[in-house]
Amino acid sequence: MNKIFTAYDNLKVGIKLAIGFGLILLMSAFITLSGVNGFRDIDSYVQKAIVSNNINNNLNEARRARLNFQYTHDYASINKVGDLMTKVGQTLNQAQQLHWQPESQKLLKQLSDAYKNYLPAREALIQASQQRDAASQKLNRNNSTNEINALRSQLNSKTLTPELRTEFATLSEQLSEVRDLAHELLVNPSQQSETTLRTALGNMKSLFSQALPKFTSEQQGPLNQALQFFSAYNGYIDDYMKAVQGEKAATKTMSEAAAVMNETSENLYQRQLPLIQSITLGSQWQLLLTGLVIIVIGVLMSWRITLQITRPLHQSLSLAERIAQGDLTASIKAVRRDELGMLMSAMAAMNHKLREMIAEIREGVSNVASAASEIAAGNTDLSSRTEQQSAAVVETAASMEQLTSTVKQNADNAHHASQLAADASTNATRGGEIVTDVVSTMNEIAVSSRRISEITTVINGIAFQTNILALNAAVEAARAGEQGRGFAVVAGEVRSLAQRSAQAAKEIETLIGESVTRVNTGSALVENAGKTMDDIIRSITHVHDIMGEIASASDEQSRGINQISTAITEMDATTQQNAALVEESSAAANSLEEQAQILEQAVSMFRLSHDGSTPQVSQHAAISAKPSLMLGKPAMKTSTKTAAVKKTPVVAGSKDDWESF
Repeated sequence: MNKIFTAYDNLKVGIKLAIGFGLILLMSAFITLSGVNGFRDIDSYVQKAIVSNNINNNLNEARRARLNFQYTHDYASINKVGDLMTKVGQTLNQAQQLHWQPESQKLLKQLSDAYKNYLPAREALIQASQQRDAASQKLNRNNSTNEINALRSQLNSKTLTPELRTEFATLSEQLSEVRDLAHELLVNPSQQSETTLRTALGNMKSLFSQALPKFTSEQQGPLNQALQFFSAYNGYIDDYMKAVQGEKAATKTMSEAAAVMNETSENLYQRQLPLIQSITLGSQWQLLLTGLVIIVIGVLMSWRITLQITRPLHQSLSLAERIAQGDLTASIKAVRRDELGMLMSAMAAMNHKLREMIAEIREGVSNVASAASEIAAGNTDLSSRTEQQSAAVVETAASMEQLTSTVKQNADNAHHASQLAADASTNATRGGEIVTDVVSTMNEIAVSSRRISEITTVINGIAFQTNILALNAAVEAARAGEQGRGFAVVAGEVRSLAQRSAQAAKEIETLIGESVTRVNTGSALVENAGKTMDDIIRSITHVHDIMGEIASASDEQSRGINQISTAITEMDATTQQNAALVEESSAAANSLEEQAQILEQAVSMFRLSHDGSTPQVSQHAAISAKPSLMLGKPAMKTSTKTAAVKKTPVVAGSKDDWESF
């Protein structure tokens, strides 16, 4: 047994937990299977009860529909009976698929046999009801009433003697009695009503045989027709009563089969209820007892596994507390090979390593303190030189800013002059274009003047010809004498106008000639002005190009100086950062020296042997003695018209900052 417990102790914690939870899962699976098995049995009996109850419900509803059909002859009710019995048949098929006890199987067979007897009886009932409806249609009161009314209307239209009228009234009354008795048979089909109707039919035939000879042959025709109509009632009565007997037989068979099915289905249902209760109670007790056993086993297993885990943890915790208090003299020996035993072995190894490490730390702390003091002295000297360099860079940056402002102003002026030269070049070009247009216009005016001169010459020639014609007309008028006097006056006026036109044409020609001369002179002057404008345009364009080159050179110079100024500013910022880093390094070196002293005090709290002579320092005192690394950090200097450089914390004094410095 001890070997078993020892082997169990050496198992890994995961395997122990897996064994414990595996057993619990197995027991839970056992409970689940037991419950499922019990529920399966319950479900089987519940299904049987449901099937029995459904059969009973459908049979009750079918019975109500059958009774409704018997009283109303509504074939929808008998069709409903068929649908319900179809459901009963389907339910019976389902029931036969289930597993029944021998007694229940006998009941189920009785139910199936009764169902098979019920279906033919229903068909017989439908057939008998259809035959009864057909026979009752022939015995219908409306048909007989119409026949009697037709007979009365035919004989009343004839001339009857008082004796014949009395005979006809007796016959008509006998026909009405047969009609009423036939209706009573339809309403209450019994042996008595059948006998009464047949007696009335015999009396009717006897009366008709005695009365017919008294009527004429013409009057006997309607009477014989009525006699034949009502004499056929005997055959109708036979068909009707046969159908009624068929209905009663079918109804009796259906009632008996339905009673058997109702009783059998109710017995099946009642047999399932105690079985369901018994299985339910047994399943409950089985689940309860199994659950209690599993709970007890689970509690025992959890208690055992908990002890296997908590005992080594308490030992490890005790060792950790001793190490936390500075006691490194403890000695641990682990005998278990599981994770917790490995944890105790690791704690022992850690305790041994800590003893060696603390001894080495004590030796190195003094070396760190002396090196930190030397670093602090060197950083102080370097900080003073860096501050001098920072001041020189600030002055250089201010001078570069002034030079940048002057060069930028020169560049702006050069750009403005270049823009003015461009505007002057544009205006000169537009002036040259205008002079060219003026020259073209003067040339067009000269051409127009020459054409006007030619037109004036033509007008002068026309006036000369008109003058000659007027002179000839005057001569002809003088030859005509008194008859041509009026024409001579008109010719004189025409001649006078022709002379005036010629004179005006000469004056216009003179003026046009002077205008052409002046236009030619203006054209020459305008052409000279155009050449002068071309020279001016070329000169202004050359000036514009020169100003553009000056502006471009000024821009290049401004950009170069801006780059120099930016470099100076960055150098100033870098110098400021270096100064801050040096000051921080100095402060860090001082702090490092103090921390070395504090570390030496902190390390002294650990006991490496059992002599107990090592002094202990409280943890609170060691923490409160730590100086802040940010104390004594100098403020960073900023250059004129430049943004202040962000302070770099001690932690940010990484390798990259020292390399840039």
